[in-house]
Amino acid sequence: MKSSYFHLYHLFSNNFSILSYLLTSAVNSIAAKWGLPFSTIGLINFAGALSYITTSLLFGRKGDRLGQKKLLIFATMIFGAFNVLGFFWSNITELFIFAIGLNFFFGTFFPQIEGLLSKREKQIGVDPAATINRFTLSWSAGNIIGMALGPFLIVRYPYITFGYGIILSFVASYILRRDFKKHGESINFRPVNNLKIPSKPIDFPKIGLYRKVYRLTLLLSGLIYSAVLSLFPKVISMNGLPIGLSGFLIVGANIGVLMTFLILGRFKIWVANPKISMIFMVVFPMTVFLIFMPISPLIFFLISLFAGMSYAVPYTYAIFYGLNSQDEDEGKQGGFHEAIIGMIFGVGPLLGSVAIQIANGLTGLGIMALGILSAIASVQIWFVRKIHEKQVIL
Repeated sequence: MKSSYFHLYHLFSNNFSILSYLLTSAVNSIAAKWGLPFSTIGLINFAGALSYITTSLLFGRKGDRLGQKKLLIFATMIFGAFNVLGFFWSNITELFIFAIGLNFFFGTFFPQIEGLLSKREKQIGVDPAATINRFTLSWSAGNIIGMALGPFLIVRYPYITFGYGIILSFVASYILRRDFKKHGESINFRPVNNLKIPSKPIDFPKIGLYRKVYRLTLLLSGLIYSAVLSLFPKVISMNGLPIGLSGFLIVGANIGVLMTFLILGRFKIWVANPKISMIFMVVFPMTVFLIFMPISPLIFFLISLFAGMSYAVPYTYAIFYGLNSQDEDEGKQGGFHEAIIGMIFGVGPLLGSVAIQIANGLTGLGIMALGILSAIASVQIWFVRKIHEKQVIL
């Protein structure tokens, strides 16, 4: 077997991320096309997020006990059949049902992939930072494709979106079944040597504090990111641009995510260094500033770009410290991480929709972002002081 950098499960992560954003943007784009109010779009996303949170917490730990591959085999098979429902959308109720169902699947899928990668790659000596970096690159690259094409395909060629979901899910289930029969829960992978170069030692005695702080920071910063992804199709259409083109502006968010993962994966100076980690979060104030700028297609793209960066920075910290475990509970920790993602995509669109409706425009979202910025700054300053105090005592 040749040494390699990526393997089968990164391919799954990438392709299902494409599908995730094709379907999510399809739901939001159809809601905008039907003229649904911001509050209803927010409620659809909130209902889906509740499903995501529930399944992440429920099935994340199940994977540790039953096996991640086993759960993935059944989940992908069922989701392949579920995608058929997309061909019959005709009312709001069906949008709610589809949003709940797709989030039920992805709330199961991602904790299993995260748990499998972190547990099995650790067994073959891969550096935890390299595991996280390659996983985040694989799904974020998929997001760019899904978000850019989602609104366009659902308006022009909806059968491509749901046909892709059906074929991908059934093919993945078949491949997973074959892989499980040959290799069990292990990953058939020979890593290149540079994946085994260890990064800075992790601060395991304080890792519980790191997890709590960065998960909270991720939750707060992600609210604007999710509001942009779900509400901008309608905001953009209200400003005279076609809904089908909205994805090509909002895709800036996913480009920002990928750029951030590339940078943080290349320069690991943030590992176990809260002060440096806080400096990277300067992208969030930039997002707030751009929201108050005069609206134009370029501004829509830049808001999306910096919102993506603002989400990706704490995402990297949260998943890195979350999945680095000495207790063999990677699936459980992956479930906690994905539950935070579910909260982001539930609460963000809901709060954002209320803020936009109250202020009758993006000013409301900007005011909301200012409040979040104050909370993030307070949490980070407290955290840096707390870590410093402990180091002095020791």
